[in-house]
Amino acid sequence: MEESSRVSVDTKRESGQVLVFVTILLAAIIGLSAIVVDFGYAYYAQRSLQASADASALAGAQQLPDPAAAVATAKQFGTQAGAKNASSKLSSVDEVVTTRCLASVPGCNPVNAVSVQETGHVNTFFVRFFGINTLDVHVRSTACSPCGVKPLDIMLVLDRTGSMCQNSAGQNDPSCYDLNNAKTGIKTFLNFFDPSIDWIGLAVLPPGDTMANKCGTPVSGNYNSPSSPYVLVPLSHDFKNKDGTLNTGSNLVSTVNCVKGGGTTAYANAIDAAEAELQKDGRPTVPDVIVLLSDGAANTGPSYYSTHSPYRTQPCHQGVTSANTAKAAGATVYTIGYALGDDTGGCNSYTGADESPAITVYQAMQGMASTASDFYNQPTPGQLNTIYTQVASDLGHGASSLINDNAP
Repeated sequence: MEESSRVSVDTKRESGQVLVFVTILLAAIIGLSAIVVDFGYAYYAQRSLQASADASALAGAQQLPDPAAAVATAKQFGTQAGAKNASSKLSSVDEVVTTRCLASVPGCNPVNAVSVQETGHVNTFFVRFFGINTLDVHVRSTACSPCGVKPLDIMLVLDRTGSMCQNSAGQNDPSCYDLNNAKTGIKTFLNFFDPSIDWIGLAVLPPGDTMANKCGTPVSGNYNSPSSPYVLVPLSHDFKNKDGTLNTGSNLVSTVNCVKGGGTTAYANAIDAAEAELQKDGRPTVPDVIVLLSDGAANTGPSYYSTHSPYRTQPCHQGVTSANTAKAAGATVYTIGYALGDDTGGCNSYTGADESPAITVYQAMQGMASTASDFYNQPTPGQLNTIYTQVASDLGHGASSLINDNAP
């Protein structure tokens, strides 16, 4: 009897200990579950906030290079009250939208990136019993534009005539200051594009005598051979290295670097050849672009045409006609006039007579461009980087891309 009573007391004591242990264990499980629920919801809210910040940055960047429009558009797509991505998952959101220049993206006129920083405050459900009423989540997103995110097939047309190696007085300039400015501008232009999606080629006037001698000094007589190549570099996509620097060993960059100046001016066949290359090697679903730079009026034409051909009697008008043919085929044509005022000869036929009807070099360059805003003019000799940057920016307008940005 005494033995039985002792067993009963020991069992009750052990049962009480188990109950305490289970109670503590249940409390721990409930606490952990509360943490999982609240922090899981906070993570979900953060992912939602990140998606909103990405959308906001991308939308804002499409308005670049206008900083005010970019900020206003980004805020329209943000998460604050009234915005298109306002979230019910967050009790409140603090948002900061800025525009700035990113060194990792070439060109900046005046800004090339939109950054969106958002801090959201998530109300808790369970951990508030531990004194934590809200959890803060932070996100950041940066988008650039232009930054080579729009597939394009582009033919550059370079006037490398003798006047590009003369000064404003018409005297020979051994340093070829104007031609070198054009080369630098073209290489600045190339920096804006991604060769994995953008293909770029090079046509010149005058043409070369042969492809094997594309780096030789051209002469006006090259126009008179039907086999003279205007397209020195077909559409290519190896003009950059993996680190984003220009590939100086590529056909395109090395040819830009080596071309020399000489000869007289005739736009039309170079434009025809550029358009033919776009049709031959361009991609059917990708927009075509021609960017032509010239420093003067057309004044000659190939002798294999008849003496009544507009290629010879109206070389400026024929340049406009050839550009219009390219435009009708779907190409967008940009023209860059370089120190056009230095050309006092004007548009005239191969005989030296003025074109009829009369046309100025300005009218020719404007007429070749797709729109008035697609004609750029550098009135005095100088760097062309800014104009080529403006053309690249226009081509990239409306296309933005998210970019890794570790700046504070």
